[in-house]
Amino acid sequence: MEQKQAHIIIVDGPSKSGKKLFGLELAITLMYNKQKTAILLDSDSPLNKIINSRIASHQFLPTPTIINKDSFVKECQNFDAIIIPGITNIDDLAINADTYITLLTPQTAHKFPKNTIYLNNMWELKKKIASTHNKTLNWVICENNLKDKSITEPSKELSSIARMYGFRVAPPINKRASYLNTFNGISSQDKTYSNLKNNLTYEDICAKREITKLAEFIFS
Repeated sequence: MEQKQAHIIIVDGPSKSGKKLFGLELAITLMYNKQKTAILLDSDSPLNKIINSRIASHQFLPTPTIINKDSFVKECQNFDAIIIPGITNIDDLAINADTYITLLTPQTAHKFPKNTIYLNNMWELKKKIASTHNKTLNWVICENNLKDKSITEPSKELSSIARMYGFRVAPPINKRASYLNTFNGISSQDKTYSNLKNNLTYEDICAKREITKLAEFIFS
């Protein structure tokens, strides 16, 4: 019988684009969608402390398992999804990706089509995954930390070049205080629990809707 393999999701992007926080939010969202989820972190990642604090303070909340590079191959079959934030398209682990998310900030989105090195590396990665694993890489571009909280559709510029470069453009993630609160170990996803509902805000509702919509987009 063929062993189950996790859906590997890599989160990449320029400095300060929110890779780690986004990765944790997405991992928690998948847990709420009944997917057994892990997040691959280096030992010095600040997310280790956040996740361990979440486990210690809120044992009733679904929490992704932390794994590392050394245990990656062995652990793959134990999960439905594994999130890997902060590695690049030339990292050795990238060839395992099923979905590759590139986060763009408002400052970097317009520069993206001119980043030929990155685009060429992604093209090579897509070819390598196709030849090695006989599958198509789901490359997703997501605009993160947009200033206008009413934006629900990706920019026309990215949408117009998507087919040319071989990526899909996801619904954007707006800049909301709720995402920053995840650094305290609590996601907007968690506030449906009765003992956390008193902390639920409109911002939380919007954030939960955005990240859930993105998770649905990834697996659509």
